[in-house]
Amino acid sequence: MSTQQLSTQRQAYLYLAYPKLWREQYQHIFLGPPHNANLAAQQHQQQLYQQQMAQRNAALEHQMAQRRAKKPTDRNMPDGIEDLIVGDAVQQYKELREVEKKLDYTIMRKRLDIQDTMNRNVRRQKTMRIWITNTCENQPWQRPALDENSFDFESGAESTYRVKIEGKIIDEDETTDEADEMDVDGESDAAPTKEAKSPPPKKFSSYFKAISVENDKNRQNPNLNIDPTTQVEWKKTPQSQEFDCFEFQRKGDENQNVTISLVRDEPVERYRLSQALANTLDMEEADRAEVVMGIWEYVKAMGLQEDDERRHIFNADAFLFPQVAERIMPHLHPLPPLKLQYTIRVDQEFQSVEPQPTIYDIKITTDDPLRSRIMAITSSSQTAQNLRQINTIDEQLAVVIQAIQHHKAKHTFYKNFNRDPVGFLKKWHSSQQRDLSVILGEMERGDVAGLEFAKGGSDGVWGSDIVGEAVRYKLARGEAMRG
Repeated sequence: MSTQQLSTQRQAYLYLAYPKLWREQYQHIFLGPPHNANLAAQQHQQQLYQQQMAQRNAALEHQMAQRRAKKPTDRNMPDGIEDLIVGDAVQQYKELREVEKKLDYTIMRKRLDIQDTMNRNVRRQKTMRIWITNTCENQPWQRPALDENSFDFESGAESTYRVKIEGKIIDEDETTDEADEMDVDGESDAAPTKEAKSPPPKKFSSYFKAISVENDKNRQNPNLNIDPTTQVEWKKTPQSQEFDCFEFQRKGDENQNVTISLVRDEPVERYRLSQALANTLDMEEADRAEVVMGIWEYVKAMGLQEDDERRHIFNADAFLFPQVAERIMPHLHPLPPLKLQYTIRVDQEFQSVEPQPTIYDIKITTDDPLRSRIMAITSSSQTAQNLRQINTIDEQLAVVIQAIQHHKAKHTFYKNFNRDPVGFLKKWHSSQQRDLSVILGEMERGDVAGLEFAKGGSDGVWGSDIVGEAVRYKLARGEAMRG
């Protein structure tokens, strides 16, 4: 039996015993490859439709761009129109236009000033007042007297103290007054829809990224075994909640001196300047941008572009100014934490009367408080709406001015025709001849051009395809201008 016969018998056996398996292996031999013609046709039609829609949208976008480009923008009254209008309306309009130009100039100058102020990143030094107090509980002098007949000399309670650290910016009132003055200067006749509210002041912890309290005994004896329960340390994390009061409780029945370390949290990292750079710029702390700007202002003020008076600071005879940002790095050092000394008092003499807090005033660098107000004004939805309304009125005004120009042209046409009809028609006939020559793209040829111009009908030049296309273009251009 041949191989072909075995294959045929195998196909028949599979067809009778396992029809599903036969369809998977041999159906393509008899019925051809499986395909879905309807699905392919639908996909092809969908692709064609998408291409047509894309082309249509591109054409519409091109037409809209052409219309926007052809929109009238001239809002100046045509010359000589005041002779045709009764009254002084034209003069009043011109005066309003002059006032508008001055107002636009003032607004643009103010806007540039605001942008310059925002880009300069103006920062202010504010004073923060910190109050440190402590209370105590279950101290030996606070416990009741022990029973002398009892053998238990333990009171059952441990002596503890609680320290509270609070801070507040004391310059907030002055900032609020300045903001209120700005609001008064900028108020308008229109009643505001919603009363502007000042942002809430920042909390005490927002100005620091770490707070630690260290016992002076532990600091003076670093090899001493320190009880971890006496350590106090807080570090800011993204999940940390802001607070106005930092409070902790520890065990102790003796007065002790502690050092409170506050690590400042600056939005833009600030550095402590080296002594040579600090003497030159007359500042102890600054960020990189302030250092570069300070050096540039010092160089310009002192005329040191070609002088070597201060070049010893950077250990170079000559260098380009763009290299300053790189050369100042050795002179920028991390800011040391603020150190506040405090004595925890648990004795009866101090606690029996109302304890007086220990007060420190420290300088904190913050953003300009008027920055948020300016941002609220410039980026408000009401400002954007007003600008859109002004733009719409300007477009309508330009359309009105264009209509006035058209009416003036018509008035001039009829006035000249009334003054000298024959001469005006001759001039108009000559003008049409020149227009025809321009349309045909040919130079005038004496009387021939006149004959071509005078001839009408389908055989005339006015019935040619070139003139028809030019006229259709002119009409389409006029409709686009009106649209």
